[in-house]
Amino acid sequence: MSIDAIKQELASLDQAGRKEIVAYLVALDDEVNAEYRTALAQKIDDKTPGRWMTLEELDRRLSGKDDETKK
Repeated sequence: MSIDAIKQELASLDQAGRKEIVAYLVALDDEVNAEYRTALAQKIDDKTPGRWMTLEELDRRLSGKDDETKK
């Protein structure tokens, strides 16, 4: 199957299908990027309280309502 044929198939997907494909492609990239996996594992394992945030703070940052991220 050619890249153009794949692109045509992807263009016919609904938004949910496209999001699933994007997530799949990101996961494939992450699998082959050992440096990224190592850095991510270090962040996950970091127990330093000052580097953690509450769920509320995360929601604010992800929603764009956090004033600090706009400075």
